[in-house]
Amino acid sequence: MKIMRVSLIAALLATTSLSAFADTSSLSTTTTGMGVLENDYVKAGVNGTTGTFGSGGNTSPGLLFDSTGTGTFNTDYDYLTPGSPFDGFSVKIDGTNYTNNNGGSTDIANCDCRMGETMFNGTNYLMWGGIWDHGGSQWEIEHTYSLGATSQFVDIDTTITAGTSASDSTVYFGRFIDPDARAADGDSSSTDNVLGYSGIPDSNVAFSEALSSRYALGLYSTNSNVDAGITGWSTEADAYTENAVDGDGSLTNTGDNTIGLTWVWTGVQAGDILTAEYAYIFGPSAFDAADEAIDGGAGGGTPGETPSDWEAVEDVGSATDAASGPTVVGTGTSSITSHTATETTTTQTIAREKATSTWDVYSDGSLGTAAVTTETLAPFTGRIDQIASAKDAVDVIIKGLEFDGVTAIGKTNKFDNGMTGNSRGFAVGGTKQNDEGLTVGGGFANVKTELKNGSDRGEATARAGQVIIGKNNTVLKVTHAMMDYGMERTIGDFSNSATTQGTDSSVSIRYTGEGKIKPILGATVGRNKINGYTESGSVQSARSVASTTEDYKFLTVGLAGKIGIFDVQAIRHTDDTNELGIGINKTTEKGSEFGINVARSQTSLGTTNSIVAGITLKF
Repeated sequence: MKIMRVSLIAALLATTSLSAFADTSSLSTTTTGMGVLENDYVKAGVNGTTGTFGSGGNTSPGLLFDSTGTGTFNTDYDYLTPGSPFDGFSVKIDGTNYTNNNGGSTDIANCDCRMGETMFNGTNYLMWGGIWDHGGSQWEIEHTYSLGATSQFVDIDTTITAGTSASDSTVYFGRFIDPDARAADGDSSSTDNVLGYSGIPDSNVAFSEALSSRYALGLYSTNSNVDAGITGWSTEADAYTENAVDGDGSLTNTGDNTIGLTWVWTGVQAGDILTAEYAYIFGPSAFDAADEAIDGGAGGGTPGETPSDWEAVEDVGSATDAASGPTVVGTGTSSITSHTATETTTTQTIAREKATSTWDVYSDGSLGTAAVTTETLAPFTGRIDQIASAKDAVDVIIKGLEFDGVTAIGKTNKFDNGMTGNSRGFAVGGTKQNDEGLTVGGGFANVKTELKNGSDRGEATARAGQVIIGKNNTVLKVTHAMMDYGMERTIGDFSNSATTQGTDSSVSIRYTGEGKIKPILGATVGRNKINGYTESGSVQSARSVASTTEDYKFLTVGLAGKIGIFDVQAIRHTDDTNELGIGINKTTEKGSEFGINVARSQTSLGTTNSIVAGITLKF
């Protein structure tokens, strides 16, 4: 499994505003489900259903820009409304295109999988998440829209989590808009659309310029495996790689068309996380937009620095005029981190290797042959025996069950793997002996165990029933217990959880002798079963565990007696379990009994200390 990271930021330019917003993000009070980003330069609506800018052709705001920084937004100059709305994104996997558009197309459903809300409103940002099914598995996408208090750009951070491996190992992501740039009389829904500007390669920016005012909107990125394009309103994720409207290899087009960016990742496997950072950039001219993008560090750049493999960005007039020739650029890079999980009976190890590819980038969008270097990263390690620890605690409880009245059970558990916690519950039952010394009885117990070690958790709820048949000093017990198990664990950057069930059935016979010091002899046979389960959570570390069935048997030897007012007991089971106990038990004149007993059990995994208080009433 791999994590792929490609930088590509989208931002709406940053300049200095005369006033500062304490929080530029909010949820609309007039349009249900819409988020709003606003400062003195930018006002944008984020669609809670589709995860795009804008909500249909009549709802404001879509995208508004005020170059004066006074917060004066003329809704007649909205880039998306009124008119035919078109702002969206697409993901293409195995040739199948999934697209969302503010005009109403929704292949990717909104979910509450981001901070538990369908649209999360943070400080200066809005977060939207979506899910869809491909190949029988769930894929996820997340957009984080950010606007600084004095910024003239909106950052968008998009992550895609692969639910399956792509059959051809290739995934495309596209972001696009129909920019109806109207900022003055003479502007219309038709725009001059251009790829590249001055030192910015034609693969890294797609501009639209208003016909009269020359106001510009651009989709911009410094990423090395991105391309830019112009289409006739395409929603295909892999369509924005050239001037597809004219199809003549030129970088310019005039018309009511769409501009956008396309990214491609290869070698995609289940669990890979694909990250895109990109920017919608505004300005009263293409140069102003480009200059502010570089000064603000938009699109993954460093504020104030032109990317080292680009030429300097200079004012060469309008983008349309400047697009007469290609721009030469330098190199691009991308990286893939692969994960390989192995395990023992108690520990999982995830080996990690990062492969970095470097290649030449040309202004016509072509790429040179990539040189690949690999780096071995420190592995992740973590425990996987949370359910085994909970089972061990249950085993100790079942061994020590006694049904004589009403008993409160309290135990503390400490295991060598670092897991600690408590077991709490009760037991109800009793026995009856006739004149011939025949004893019959039974009971029921319910005990819950909760263990933890840091962020790791293990728990078990045991419900046990027992039938008792005895003659004189020999007792036969038949016990059946049902358990519900649960676990949570963390390993490095990943986390998983699971639930399952189990049973334990046993038959035991025990002889307790006479005298001040009573010998104890016994034998037990039984069967323990835990159902198989598959962990949920991070696919990089998720485990599928087969069901297990264990047939067991052990002998019991020990001594019991009374020292003063104390009842004491020492028992050894041949399955490496030792028990020591001491208590005070009293019988009233009417035969009622009450007592409190303290015990310590030692197994191969750890220790359990218990306090058991009980009472038996006779009338």
